[in-house]
Amino acid sequence: MIIAGRLIASLIVMTSALTMANPLLSRAEESILISVGPRIGFSDKTPLLGKQQREVFHLYDVAATFRLPWQWPLGAGRWKLETGLMTSAGLLEAAGDAGVMATVVPDLILSGWKGLISFDAGAGGGLFSRDQYGSQHFGGPAQFVATIGIMVRPFTHGYAGFRLLHFSDAGLYGSDSLGVDLYIFEVGYKF
Repeated sequence: MIIAGRLIASLIVMTSALTMANPLLSRAEESILISVGPRIGFSDKTPLLGKQQREVFHLYDVAATFRLPWQWPLGAGRWKLETGLMTSAGLLEAAGDAGVMATVVPDLILSGWKGLISFDAGAGGGLFSRDQYGSQHFGGPAQFVATIGIMVRPFTHGYAGFRLLHFSDAGLYGSDSLGVDLYIFEVGYKF
């Protein structure tokens, strides 16, 4: 869990440093809404990160991604790297228990082919209305969040995507708490 905490802390520092990079090296734009849409997700008891989970979780939420004012064209302009802020709010449930969760994640977005496909990665934080679901305890209401995703835009303003999202306390509340890995499917409107 200490290694996961260090990894999440490193991702937060790296993402923050890149989003605050010298504006003279980038092309600044106004912060605007990039996309908004519903997401559904589930977990498995065997996570990609961390310890064996005790419960199977389901997520139902809405996510909105905002463009931050820094972006860099790559290559011959076919690809670009931009900064974003992903926010979400929704319902997390497991073992007959349900609670509200909200996340804020600064991320880096690599998009190509005129926005047809994009990849993103980021790390941030989340707040949870409950920290115990059945036999699984998160440790407390504040959690670190890390995510990676892929999005395709088959229509001008429609998108579909798949995302891995991990949250945990990274040892903040002690060694007995467990985090969760979620596999998330998303669709929505791209501005």
